[in-house]
Amino acid sequence: MNKRDAMNQIRQFGSKFDRLRNAAGGSGGGRNAPKRPKAAPNPASRKSNVFNEQVRYAWHGALQDLKSTPLATFLTVMVIAISLTLPSVCYMVYKNVSSAASQYYPSPQITVYLEKTLDDDAAARVVGQLQAEQGVDKVNYLSRDEALGEFRNWSGFGGALDMLEENPLPAVAIVVPKLDFQSTEALNTLRERVSRIQGVDEVRMDDSWFARLSSLTGLVGRVSAMIGVLMVAAVFLVIGNSVRLSIFARRDTINVQKLIGATDGFILRPFLYGGAMLGFSGAFLSLILSEILVMRLSSAVTEV
Repeated sequence: MNKRDAMNQIRQFGSKFDRLRNAAGGSGGGRNAPKRPKAAPNPASRKSNVFNEQVRYAWHGALQDLKSTPLATFLTVMVIAISLTLPSVCYMVYKNVSSAASQYYPSPQITVYLEKTLDDDAAARVVGQLQAEQGVDKVNYLSRDEALGEFRNWSGFGGALDMLEENPLPAVAIVVPKLDFQSTEALNTLRERVSRIQGVDEVRMDDSWFARLSSLTGLVGRVSAMIGVLMVAAVFLVIGNSVRLSIFARRDTINVQKLIGATDGFILRPFLYGGAMLGFSGAFLSLILSEILVMRLSSAVTEV
């Protein structure tokens, strides 16, 4: 910046401070205008006018900076929008996986085989104890005769079963746990408690698929959370770098402002407002992109 440009900058900011002085209750007509006696304004009103003028100047300066570099502003807003859209997409994937797991996969069940020596009354008492256990939603009971009939229907060995002298199948109680007790640890604890009930011969639980499904959903959730944290950190870094580059590009103007007595807060306010506008613009565009992706994914899931 040469001497002539510096003098022009000083005159420009001098006129702005004259307007601030007039808004604060000072005399009009510039620095050399004759002073006229005037009633002292309200101090609170004077501070409010000065602050409003400073805020207006800061917003105007921030908008001018963004308009002066439209391509850089557009690219920065797009980077922020994409960085905020990725966590939203990951969260939607996690919710869809969890919803599909709860809808299309059966809830885990515990199969309890009762002792063959139990009569119907003793078996009913055992079923009542199973139903009273904490975490049990319902118990489906099959007597020995019902279990034999079920096996005869789907096995195709009806003739072989007729050759047997007695029913070889025990009574069966199928325990369905509550939703709060469908984790792997809770199911193992429930199985141990059920196995200690008097009259229970054997307890089985096919939880291999459930453990794999829980691990898959947990992995998707952790990956989504990590991506979300990284992308939010990237947004702050992008905004901070944009503000830093804007300050570096206007370093000559900042030096002129310091020469005429501008404070650090007055100088930094336009850059902070510019960073806020970049962040809000990127967040608004991210909402639009997320809605478009939701509609596209919803149609794809419906087709599947």
